[in-house]
Amino acid sequence: MKVYGWVILLTVGAFLRGQTHWRDFRPTYPAGGLPSAERPRLRDPSPFHVEWHPSPTAQNLYEKVLTTFRTATTLPGYRVQILTTERRAEADSVRFFVMETFPELPVYRLYEAPVYKIRVGDFLDKREAEHWANVLNPHFPGAFVVPDKILRR
Repeated sequence: MKVYGWVILLTVGAFLRGQTHWRDFRPTYPAGGLPSAERPRLRDPSPFHVEWHPSPTAQNLYEKVLTTFRTATTLPGYRVQILTTERRAEADSVRFFVMETFPELPVYRLYEAPVYKIRVGDFLDKREAEHWANVLNPHFPGAFVVPDKILRR
């Protein structure tokens, strides 16, 4: 056991004694800095233009959404919440199902981290919202009415 103590002591002593000359072994670099694989950019990259060629259906939907948002005002009202999930794909799937099944109802996807909510309709009257909650209940058990700011067209 004493031998190990002496070996450790000698090793640490040699290490500490060798540290006085560490500057002699430090690498030096040329005055211009380190060489790099990165090449300087000789000119700015050329601008690019994105071309969008939507289908007529997508174009009509896009114009409808733009028109709605440009002319809409918000009012206090009610909506029917049909889904709460943490998965965006599930929320989008339900949203598209409702858009296809009930085209007369506007569908909204809200994101309040980490939850996606799907809400349907713009109702000024709570009784009308409750009626639609009952209509949607066979497809979405647990659908309920929530107060919300609605879009008035």
